[in-house]
Formats: sequence, C-alpha cells, structure tokens
Amino acid sequence: MVIRLEGRRGRLIIHLFKRRFEWTVEPRYWRNPLLAVALWIGLPLLIPFMPRGLPIGPSTLITSLFLANVVAISAMAHSLQTVGTGRLNFGPQFFIVIGGYVAALLSKNYGLGPALTFPAVFAFTALLGLALSPLTIISGGLYFTLITLLLPLILAELVFWRADIFGAETGIPGIPRLVSTGNIMRDYLLCFYLSLAITLVLLIIIDKVLRSRWGFMLGVINEDEEVAASFGIQTKKIKVVVFTLTCGAMGISGWLLAHYYGSFAGTMWLEPWLLVFILLSSVLGGKATIYGSVLGSYFIVLSRTILRAYIKETALLVLYVVLLIALYSMPEGLWGLYRKTKYREYVPVIRVRRRVGEVA
Repeated sequence: MVIRLEGRRGRLIIHLFKRRFEWTVEPRYWRNPLLAVALWIGLPLLIPFMPRGLPIGPSTLITSLFLANVVAISAMAHSLQTVGTGRLNFGPQFFIVIGGYVAALLSKNYGLGPALTFPAVFAFTALLGLALSPLTIISGGLYFTLITLLLPLILAELVFWRADIFGAETGIPGIPRLVSTGNIMRDYLLCFYLSLAITLVLLIIIDKVLRSRWGFMLGVINEDEEVAASFGIQTKKIKVVVFTLTCGAMGISGWLLAHYYGSFAGTMWLEPWLLVFILLSSVLGGKATIYGSVLGSYFIVLSRTILRAYIKETALLVLYVVLLIALYSMPEGLWGLYRKTKYREYVPVIRVRRRVGEVA
C-alpha cells in the first residue's frame, strides 16, 4: 500500500511511500496549544464591539496587536540566530528597516503590490545577511555585538544623507496597503490576521527545526564551537545559513510595517526602543524560549499601549520600570510560569551561551 495508518498508544503513525510520519494524539500535548491558538484567533474579533468612550479605541488596540506580531517575528528570528551562531546581534532593527525600505521603494518606483514585494524583501534582506554572515566567523563576543550595534547607526546616517531617496524623517508615502476593502476596521482586522498567520508559520518552522537534528547541532555550536567541530559539525556553514535565513525573516517585519501604515519612515524604527522590545521579548518571555518570545512581545507592546492611554507623558518610564521589576521577579519569564504546572510537556528551548560578552 502507498499509504498505511498504524495506531499506537498516544500516537498515530502514517506510512506514506517510504516515509514515516508520527502524530501525538494525547490530549495533554495538543489541547493547550489548540486552546491558545483559538483564543489568539477569536479574541480580536470582539474588539470592534468594545464600549465607546474607553481611553483605548478599537483601532489603537488592533494596531498594538499587529505590532506585537511584528515584534514577535523579529524576536523569534533573533533567538534562533543567537543559538545558531553563538553571537548576540544588537542590530535586528537594521534588517527590519531595510525590509521596509525595499518594500516602499519597489511600490513607489515600480508600482508593485504587497504580494510581489514580499519575496523581494525576503530575498534582499537574506542576501544582505549572507553578505554580512562572515562576521559570525571572523568576530565574536563583544566585537560582534559592537559591529551589529553600529549597523543601524550607519543606516540612519545614510537615510538622512540621501533624503531624496529615503525621505529622511517624513519617509516614503503612497505604499499600497496590505488589505483594502473600503472598511477601515475590517482592514485592520485582516492585517492583524495576516501578521498572525506569518507569526504562526514561523513559530511552527522554528519549533520543527529545534526538535530536529539541526536543533541538536545548533545547540552544540552555541555551547562550544570547538566541540561541535570535533563532532564533525560544519559550524561555519551552519552559522552562515542560520544568519542568512533569520535576517530574511526580520526583513518580513519591515514589509509588514511598510504595507500596514501605507508609508515608511525608517528613522522611527531605528530608535533603540525597538531593539529593547525585541531583546526583552525573548528574555522576559522565558529564557529565550520560542513560545516565550510571542508572550513577551504581546506583554510588552500591550503594556505600552495601556500605559500610554492612562498615563501619557510618563508611560515609557513606567513601562521600563515594570519590565525591570518583571525581569527580577520572574527569572524563568512568563513562559516559566506556565511550565511550572506543565513541566511534563516537552518544548524546545534555545540555550544562549553563558559567555556571550566574551571577546573572541
């Protein structure tokens, strides 16, 4: 038979040609993830029915949820990049802004829509990551961190120098929207669900990678590259591949921002707050766990929105104090609170090298 099903305790095994696929059917493994995804999808549908007169309007809340997905995409890619290269990148917003400018310039100069700029953005930022990937081999520790920290600063100066191309602080207007149905609230919701779909796809891909043989090799590289090389792992090749693909994933965040707002000013997204949000999403979410990155991004972005609505002037100050207290009071992060009660569920964890700041 070409296809054969085999049932075992807690597992369903599918034999397709010469390949074998296993699916865990025990409720303790799939019940909670399905409930979480159902709430993730269903709750935003209730936002248009919010009572009038609240400090936070429906459009503002949906925009915050969209931004949380954007931060989550970059945070997950950044976490995978950290473990796969053993290097801490302090310039993820560089690739986000590059992706946004590629989408904006292609739309403005060639009239391309979101469907055509998407592959172009991923390809360009991935190729840029490939060009910069030798940095993961020739530099490490503090040197690599400082080099990546300079990249957004160089890009910011370039944006102001060639204001005729990049628009400086005013940005590039006239970018086609992700969705245009004639109803603003419906457009906001559809844009959110598109960003949510990209987030879920990336989450599943990284989860599968970390559960595979590649995940084992990435973990060994992160712990000790010399030990990894002694096992026959091609560390240089793997670091180049991981850095290239994760840079492309970060570029997708810029694509979303450019086509969501209809204009793109890179100077806004090159500011330090975006770097802080991406880094803290991984750490506060739960010691660089992939699922924790999503929780952390939603917690940080929504906290900022709520504080801005009620406090206004001192919102960011209070937010950073709250995040500082959360980091000290929850050493395992938000995901750690869940894992205390669901410790038997296996979830892949990104283990960051202890000596990240060591000079190589």
